[in-house]
Amino acid sequence: MVEIRNATKIRVPGAFLKVLAREVFAKENLPEARGAFRRADVSVVFLGEKEAQALNKLYRGKTYVPNVLSFEMEELGLGEIVLCPTVISQDAKKYGITFKQELARVFVHGLLHLLGFTHKQIEQKTKHYL
Repeated sequence: MVEIRNATKIRVPGAFLKVLAREVFAKENLPEARGAFRRADVSVVFLGEKEAQALNKLYRGKTYVPNVLSFEMEELGLGEIVLCPTVISQDAKKYGITFKQELARVFVHGLLHLLGFTHKQIEQKTKHYL
């Protein structure tokens, strides 16, 4: 199950992210894709720049505003993905793609981190989902 909370004024395509999560689970051949989706609970939170930056500083010691952060929560499911739509929008413009395309890329990146993949593996796998 994917739970989405938006603490910003920017509209986000929640249904799209839920479908994308199911695709990732299916392609990774996880039990969640075969009807046991609740075992892989993922919380997706959209935050403003100040809040995302504060989390990045608190948990990673970094001072920049991140586009995505992921936090594992073994007991409660896979974990939480924090996204900053302002940064995602800026990155989309920089790369010449749509907000939705960049959102998909960073969401899959965060989800694959929660599944235990390294950055190198994520770079290779992300191409299959977009």
